Amino acid sequence: MGRAADRLGMAQPPLSQSIARLEKELGVRLFDRANRRLALTRGGVAFLDKARSSVRHADAASALARSAEHGTAGEIRIGFVSAALYEHLPRCLSRLRQMHPDVQPRLLELSTNEQLDALAEGAIDIGFAHPPLGTGDRLDIVEFPGEANVAVLPEDGGTGRVSLAQVAALGLILFPATQGPVLHARIMDSFTQAGIEVRVVQEANRALTMLALVSAGLGAALLPQSVQRIVFQGVRYAEITDATLPTLSLCMIARRRPQLAIVHRVWQIFSKA
Repeated sequence: MGRAADRLGMAQPPLSQSIARLEKELGVRLFDRANRRLALTRGGVAFLDKARSSVRHADAASALARSAEHGTAGEIRIGFVSAALYEHLPRCLSRLRQMHPDVQPRLLELSTNEQLDALAEGAIDIGFAHPPLGTGDRLDIVEFPGEANVAVLPEDGGTGRVSLAQVAALGLILFPATQGPVLHARIMDSFTQAGIEVRVVQEANRALTMLALVSAGLGAALLPQSVQRIVFQGVRYAEITDATLPTLSLCMIARRRPQLAIVHRVWQIFSKA
């Protein structure tokens, strides 16, 4: 008992008293005391294993709390539009996992306008959205290079490119104007400037919904070229030959600083991914 007290940096009597109180509280004798020797009882051996486990868990919890304070652990809430799934978001998440595996992302698929509201309300920390946003004075913004659009057509056995008129003839499946007013207007203007009349036959908020509607033969869609990573039965992708459609841009957004440590750290990682 004296050697144990020395290792703990305390006097022996308080240690003996602490053990006696613990035995009284547990209603279990932890040590056999005989001939100036101490030996653990069976109850003491069982208690020792759990006690060591509790100490390890307490140490781990303390370390996790310190990591969270410094932004290297904890939950980060990320909003995203469908287009972020094809390239940017997976690359960012992979880099985050490599650098800080204790940071747990919670992902929420939201339109650009929904992300702006969620940021304002503190419901998400970082968003992947479509510019223009009209709120640059309140946000930190990192823009990614724009992507060309491709036509998404019902599978017809073809392999070549298509014209804007061929897309229009099928009817257009497009996101609602309220979801991205500027981009929506630019896409419709591309048909007008080409002298082509086009009718929006179905509105859809999500890319996968658009793919399903195209597969069902309800019309054609225009999506960023990285969507071609998705193999979707009943559709084919084709470049458009005779028109220059507006590029589909993507940006990362967050509320202006001051930011929580974890948000600032993840923002820096994503910005370099």
